[in-house]
Amino acid sequence: MRHNRIVLLGFSGAGKSTVARKIASHCNFSVLDTDKMLEERYKISVYDIFEKYGENVFRQLEYKILVKALQQDNVVIATGGGAPCFFDSMKLINEVAFSIYIEMAPKSLALRLLHAKVTRPLTKHKTEEELVAFVTEQMEERKHIYKQAHLTVKGENFDLQDVLQNLIIQNSVKL
Repeated sequence: MRHNRIVLLGFSGAGKSTVARKIASHCNFSVLDTDKMLEERYKISVYDIFEKYGENVFRQLEYKILVKALQQDNVVIATGGGAPCFFDSMKLINEVAFSIYIEMAPKSLALRLLHAKVTRPLTKHKTEEELVAFVTEQMEERKHIYKQAHLTVKGENFDLQDVLQNLIIQNSVKL
């Protein structure tokens, strides 16, 4: 089945937005980032939604944005780290798009998050040790969802050519 939507998933800090731009430029697709879409739509940052309204409200708004993004054609969608893990999101993603899980070790993710320019709501105020423990715990909870992706790639040694070749082999996109 040929797809005109590619969805990137993985934990916060895995590089979904960066990878989305790289894949999109090769496929001549647009890039959608669900966090940015949410912030533009509701005129409030992801961080502030968590602070003011809590995670449940955020997840509901995030789901609405994901559904809207999945209605677009010729796109690479970078999801928020938890987006595929709530409601029927992963099932929906796999029905209408080609999904790619960017897998990274918890320690690698923790180091990226520790030095990130943007503070993520679920990782704020944590020491490196606390962050590694938190990421490890969250990854255990989410891994079974992420692993439902059509393709899993390593984030630490990301190889764009390998991913593009997989997309061609799996007849997902025409490059």
